[in-house]
Amino acid sequence: MDILKDLVLPQSAQNILLLKYLLFLTLLILLPYLSVMIGSTLFSIIHFFKGRNTENKNHLLFAKELIELFTMNKVMAIGLGVVPMLSIIFSFGQLLYGSNLDVTENLVFILLLLISGLFLIYIYKSSFGLKNITNIRSSVYELDGVKEKEFSEFQSSNSGLLAMGGVLGLVILLLVTYILIGLLQLIIDSSQWTNTAQLWSIIFSANSFLYFLFFISMSISVTSAIVMYKYFRDESSNKIYSNDYLNYAEKFSLQTGLIFAFVQPLLFVLSFISSPQEALSFTFFLTAIFILLLMLVISVLFYLMYKDSKTKLRGVAIFSFLILFATLIYKDQLAFDTASKKQMVNLENEYIVYESSLKEKLGIAEILEISGEDIFNGKCIACHRFDTKLVGPAYNDVLPKYSDRREELEDFILNPRKINPDFIAMPSQGLKPNEAKAVAEYIMNSFSANK
Repeated sequence: MDILKDLVLPQSAQNILLLKYLLFLTLLILLPYLSVMIGSTLFSIIHFFKGRNTENKNHLLFAKELIELFTMNKVMAIGLGVVPMLSIIFSFGQLLYGSNLDVTENLVFILLLLISGLFLIYIYKSSFGLKNITNIRSSVYELDGVKEKEFSEFQSSNSGLLAMGGVLGLVILLLVTYILIGLLQLIIDSSQWTNTAQLWSIIFSANSFLYFLFFISMSISVTSAIVMYKYFRDESSNKIYSNDYLNYAEKFSLQTGLIFAFVQPLLFVLSFISSPQEALSFTFFLTAIFILLLMLVISVLFYLMYKDSKTKLRGVAIFSFLILFATLIYKDQLAFDTASKKQMVNLENEYIVYESSLKEKLGIAEILEISGEDIFNGKCIACHRFDTKLVGPAYNDVLPKYSDRREELEDFILNPRKINPDFIAMPSQGLKPNEAKAVAEYIMNSFSANK
């Protein structure tokens, strides 16, 4: 979207790092919120229709309290849903500035879907209020049997209509989650960064589908743990409920949570296997192993609560889920860092050009001139000579291939990698793009002068 693109400016390396921290915190708010909204709405709708069909008051009460878990007020929807989504749009707009990948339009589309889905879910919540408002009895008004039946039919038909809004809202939230997960998987796969529309490739991606199933299983199990915490957090919290109601809430939550807690690791492994090669790194693998161990701990916690009725473990389970969400987001950010190395270098170069242009417009001259010779003498000379092999190869042997490819030499100095099997890989020198350019120019000029 051109309007949003005009708001994006090149960022320095420090600002890029801050943007990544902001993105991490934003996802740590949005993804858990989406998961509990999906889980609580799904549970509520199931029990609403079950209670309406069987006229079981326990099911209807359970449905009402489930949907009220995270829809207490509209500020929660804005603060935990809409604002984080706006922050994600801003962060990725900056981090992907100048690349061939443009996800801004898809993210704005997700934001609009999210708002409409939350709106419908809040309408569904109001259906329980409608049942109370229309719960008119002849003891209050002198109604004959026919009119009382009409009120009852009005109550049933309208609450059912509003409940269908909840179903539609749930479907929209599932679509929001699916497209968002697909975009996050696309962003960590630099081989797919093209100007062509990515939405259809996201929808039909096996990796996106598997990760979506994993997220839904996690949504159901974390909601089960939260329900357990609501009803059994202390002795006084459950005195207002009947034993029959509490037993049903406990049995449903533990059985559902246990099943999906054991399903999670399998779905995670399947989605991990299909991860793009561009995102893989050693730290990425270690993080995935930690995630599997954490999911094993959660499964054991649910098993102990179900088998031995150790409901006090519910707080530990919720805390474990928070760590799990944070680790999953960290894993994806590791993958993004690996896949976007070239993009980050381009951003730094864009910032240098932008900064120079801005200073020129403002009439601010550069005071310091970067010396390639000083950098060479401070960092390079310990391992390199022009005509002698030291820790690294002699410059006279390797520089000829860069005579017409100066940019490749600059890129290698910025991001060293193992090329010659006879020598160890050069460690990163922590240079900025303009410093790498200066030292590359000095080395090539010295080589040409000594030929």
